[in-house]
Amino acid sequence: MDERKQQVIQRTHDMLYRYYCKNDVQYIVDQMDEDIVWLGTGEQEFAWGREKVSGIFQAFAGQVPLCNITDEDYKVLEMGAGCFLCSGRLWISTDPSTGISLRVHQRVTLGFRETDQGLRCCHIHISNPYQEMMDDDVGFPTHMAQQSYEYLQEQVEQKRREAEQEMEFYQRLSYSDPLTGMFNRNRLNKKMDEWFQNRSTQLGVAYFDLNGLKEVNDQLGHSAGDTLLCRTATHLRKVFLGKAYRTGGDEFMVLEETGDEMTFRSSVALVEKAMKEDGISCAVGISWRDSGADISEQFEEADQRMYQNKNDFYSAAGKNRRKRS
Repeated sequence: MDERKQQVIQRTHDMLYRYYCKNDVQYIVDQMDEDIVWLGTGEQEFAWGREKVSGIFQAFAGQVPLCNITDEDYKVLEMGAGCFLCSGRLWISTDPSTGISLRVHQRVTLGFRETDQGLRCCHIHISNPYQEMMDDDVGFPTHMAQQSYEYLQEQVEQKRREAEQEMEFYQRLSYSDPLTGMFNRNRLNKKMDEWFQNRSTQLGVAYFDLNGLKEVNDQLGHSAGDTLLCRTATHLRKVFLGKAYRTGGDEFMVLEETGDEMTFRSSVALVEKAMKEDGISCAVGISWRDSGADISEQFEEADQRMYQNKNDFYSAAGKNRRKRS
């Protein structure tokens, strides 16, 4: 198992241990991402968002009896770049000092994604679907749910739907740039694969590369640079919704498979005009094919034209152009 997956398992263990064995609710809250989904077994079965989910856990502060955790078994899937799903099961037993004799076979699924603050939990699903409550004194089930076949079938279908929703959620995460909310390079690579399978005869490609992002970061701080990137993304989405990608630190790309060249170039010009009015300087390169489209060639063509545009900008400004990475 690679190191990052092991870290995900360790973080899962730590969160469960600190909750059940220490009732350290604040530790759980500190691990949460801003966007987080919680699915539980209590009356409140679903919650979305850090504020709401943390409120649920805060309500249990001081309420969970001292427990011990045994027989942990976890598996980790990397759902996409920086997105992990850790599923497993464990036994949770009340400590003898509590005077309570209960043992629960718990199923858990925790999702994590990489952020600027490291791994953050973005999904929590806790269930014990068969009510496996054990009496430690006699060693056999004392509270087994008497569910009809129809109810069991309903539960199976519900779990299937939940699994599909989880997969869709993590797919969106793996295809989304966490800062701007735009499609990321993973989604662009998938789009390229789709294009090669269903080659369109026409294609427009536009590269956008911010001028001066490094200077903004150096002089005003990275938060100002992040704001600049988000403003840029907003202008691109207004004109090219669902067709724009953030492909690098200060680079964006647009793919257009419909319309005509004049409309495409007019749309690019509209974005440039809106950016200029917003005080954003951006180098742009365009490639269009009415027929015989070749996505690889056009990427390179648009890239070269964008860098020529960037050279012209820095030459006019009397500055040395930054090195091409």
